[in-house]
Amino acid sequence: MPTTAETIRDALVTARRERTLLEIAELPVPVSLSDGLAIQRDVSRRMGFADLGWKVAIAVDGTAIGGLMPGPWLSAGETYEGATGAELRVEIEIALRLVRDVPLRPQQPYSRAELLDHCDKAYLGIEIVESRLANWSGNVAMPLWLTDAMGHGGYFVGQELPKTVLDDLSGLDCFISLNGVTIYDRPAVHGNGDPMAPFLAWANRKEEGLGPLKAGQLVTTGSLCGGVLSPGKGEVVTRLAPLADLSFTLR
Repeated sequence: MPTTAETIRDALVTARRERTLLEIAELPVPVSLSDGLAIQRDVSRRMGFADLGWKVAIAVDGTAIGGLMPGPWLSAGETYEGATGAELRVEIEIALRLVRDVPLRPQQPYSRAELLDHCDKAYLGIEIVESRLANWSGNVAMPLWLTDAMGHGGYFVGQELPKTVLDDLSGLDCFISLNGVTIYDRPAVHGNGDPMAPFLAWANRKEEGLGPLKAGQLVTTGSLCGGVLSPGKGEVVTRLAPLADLSFTLR
């Protein structure tokens, strides 16, 4: 009999290769968050993904969690191809590019300022969340959600932003429209208050987990608008007003 890890790994690899969806009820749930991360790493290796970037977050119990972002990296005006039947959610974020490695250092935690000093640029980032798990929203255990890299689909890298934008979100607004119809227009709010909090928690994790933070990788600091469900496909305009905007196509 295959183990829980093997069952989930093989199902996710097949679903990614065939661009199909998996029913949550038909999958076992890993025992712990660390087990979920280990399966995610195995899926990534089986798919041959490069470690190009990271999405980071903090679980309800305070544990630092992460997802590998292998791309596709997309630019303004390009098209994101979604799988048939998959939910596509749009997240407006601020991403940072590492200019120096951030080695695991459990005996000497990184400070916020020190971690920012390891980054040379900030960008407007738009993550497309497209899970291999069908009907996942509000319906999936966190260890299982981690196996699918927290639903990472692809990432649009937009205009460069001043790193100081991470210090104060007041006065910033998130706007999203689809085919000319506004689907989101509210102030920018980060779930942890400080957008650097998840990145700092991940940098200060106790075990390597998914792998090292290395120069050249992109780290997204988390959504400023939650996960906005796209009601369809077409032309999308996103804006972190008044700083930057990015348009693309969902297909």
